[in-house]
Amino acid sequence: MNSPKRNFIYILCSILTTISITVASFNSSEPLQPDGIFVSYATLSIYNCNNFSMGVHCKSGDKDIGFRVVNKGGLYEYRVRIGLQKTTLFFCGFSHGKIKKGIFDLYDASRDSDRCNKCTWKAVGNGIYGYTDKPHQAVLFYKWIK
Repeated sequence: MNSPKRNFIYILCSILTTISITVASFNSSEPLQPDGIFVSYATLSIYNCNNFSMGVHCKSGDKDIGFRVVNKGGLYEYRVRIGLQKTTLFFCGFSHGKIKKGIFDLYDASRDSDRCNKCTWKAVGNGIYGYTDKPHQAVLFYKWIK
């Protein structure tokens, strides 16, 4: 085989490999975030410290984590990818039966990426308290609307 023909075959194989990797990444189970490059993960934990079950529905602009009923004393936990540009945002709606309690930003990378890697939230009688990795001091982030 002569050199130009070998170079052509090598370039063609490289192009086909790049295309197949790109197609495979678009078919992956996790959707791409707008900033496309991920540098870390955060774990979001929501504890229901109320005397009743709560409905919790969490999602981002492109990923629906889903609705869960969190029983009294129960936990709803999931992991999110954090983009390089710190644009990751996950919000959750809370309800008690048919009573809507509010929709809150449970993870905003511009606020939380330096605050916590394991972001712990506690739903209590008057709202949602957030805890940082250190020190473990509670801060009332959101008051219930009803």
